[in-house]
Amino acid sequence: MTDATPQRPGAARPADAADDAFDPANQQLAEALRRSFGVLKLVMIVLVVLYLFSGVFTVDQDEVGLVMRFGRILGAAPDEPASDAVLGPGLKFSLPYPFDRWITVPTSERELRIMFMFELSDAEKASGITGYRFNDLSPLRDDYLITGDVNILHASLIVKYKITDPVAYVTNLYPMPDETATVRSEEQLRYPEHTILSHLARDAAIETAAGQDALDIRGSRQDAFLVAVARRINDKLDGLEAAGRSLGITVDPNNGVLAPKSGGTVEAIMPPRQVQQVFDEVFSAQSAKSAEITKARAEARGRLLQTAGESFAPLVAAVQAEHVALLEMAEATRVNDDAAAPELHERLDLLGREIETQFRQASGEVQAIVASAQILRDQMIKEVAGDYDQFLRLRPEYLRRPDIFMSRLRDETFSRALDSPEINKFWVPTRPQGGPRIWLKIPRSGGLDLNDESNQEKKPSERELGKAPGAKGPMRPVMPR
Repeated sequence: MTDATPQRPGAARPADAADDAFDPANQQLAEALRRSFGVLKLVMIVLVVLYLFSGVFTVDQDEVGLVMRFGRILGAAPDEPASDAVLGPGLKFSLPYPFDRWITVPTSERELRIMFMFELSDAEKASGITGYRFNDLSPLRDDYLITGDVNILHASLIVKYKITDPVAYVTNLYPMPDETATVRSEEQLRYPEHTILSHLARDAAIETAAGQDALDIRGSRQDAFLVAVARRINDKLDGLEAAGRSLGITVDPNNGVLAPKSGGTVEAIMPPRQVQQVFDEVFSAQSAKSAEITKARAEARGRLLQTAGESFAPLVAAVQAEHVALLEMAEATRVNDDAAAPELHERLDLLGREIETQFRQASGEVQAIVASAQILRDQMIKEVAGDYDQFLRLRPEYLRRPDIFMSRLRDETFSRALDSPEINKFWVPTRPQGGPRIWLKIPRSGGLDLNDESNQEKKPSERELGKAPGAKGPMRPVMPR
């Protein structure tokens, strides 16, 4: 027999009653799970979308972009043009990490300071160097350049450069420091860009200084020194590129290296403080010399312009060439070099004709002098021709009666001399034995003023001079007729 109590038909069992009691809770849990899975799906979808768009990046105006896929720069293969790898400013796309990685490279001008300075105190850095008090130079503390004339200079230079080949730059010089690091921060100094470029720039400065004088580097040729340093840096960069290790960096050959004052007070290029005063004195003397040379050249140019006009340069060159040829001719004559004489004679003849041509083309005082000389030459030729004709006319008379001819010629000469108002006439009697010479001045009016002191005895020094006091010309004795 069983003890089971019979149940009424349709009556609920105990287990079914418990299940009915938990149905609302199950329903709430199921609803919560459905909602959680919905949110999770949405979050996963958002994460997937964000992941897919994580390769989107922006390139600024002063930057270029590169995309690296599994460590290789896209578009930088040997058979691909380098321009395909460089992305310009704008919105760019790449595959998400770890497939692609994008990089932006700044293309604006950057600066690198290289120092060859002695140790400066904080006060000197702030207010500059005053006086000439100093400590001994120490290679462990002080840096310097050795010049070609075996002097020492200190220098503080700034190298300005740009990244012109981003692919080579990223390949051989990357990675860069954190974006917050500046070009002078300690973090920046630990990266290859600063280390390699600073060594190249220092080597270029040392090599350039070794070929120039200290006064030129610090004085009038400082700009030429800086240009030479910049070009030597570029030569070293070109050498690395030729060796297949291009850094992708270029320095402006004309303005890429500057020498500004440190802190606005300390000179960028200066001698050691131990010899600062002597350098300043020598530099002042050199500046004065340069000023005098410039002044002399300006005066010379002005004088040449006044003398020969704007076209004086060819004339000066021809005269200098003739001078050199004359010196060579004199040397050839001294050593009896007969072989060189014909060629030198021909050169002198050509140069003479060239100078003559330049004289005709010149303006200014040269033209007036040449014209006056030509007039004088023509006048002298005419006078000589007239004298020659007169000689031919008088020669037969002289040959017939020389004594009568000479007497008449002498009388005519005396007559012209006595009649000329430009000649002072004096009568000089025979000098008494042992007595002083007596000078008598005959005035142009023809009368003799016996009261004139000039007719009295004169001092020996005046007699020896051959002039009577008050006379306008030399004394000439009147020859008896």
